[in-house]
Amino acid sequence: MKIKIDRADAEFSKYIRLRDGECVRCHRLPSNNVEGEPIVGLQNSHYFGRGKESTRFDPDNCDALCFGCHQYWGSTDREAYREFKVKQLGEKGFKLLTLRASLHKKKDRTLELIKWKKINGI
Repeated sequence: MKIKIDRADAEFSKYIRLRDGECVRCHRLPSNNVEGEPIVGLQNSHYFGRGKESTRFDPDNCDALCFGCHQYWGSTDREAYREFKVKQLGEKGFKLLTLRASLHKKKDRTLELIKWKKINGI
């Protein structure tokens, strides 16, 4: 299945990859980085899937991962990803993220694009 990435997704992904700067699981920079673009080989991983609009653009829900770690936490060891998120956010923060993931949020890609472009300094 091909994931559709719109401009708001791309700007938000850039923010997450720049924020983390490396794979948060293995702490390596991917080998396919281009000089001056240290985030090329990183992916934006959503703990709660991109289908949940309420946490799709929530920085607490996302982490920069290399391809291998994204595959591993995304399908092989979800429990390890959950344990990482609890450690990263604390018990209360993880519970609040879980609550936000269960809420309904109206889709507004124009507003998200404006917001993340401004945050990224574009």
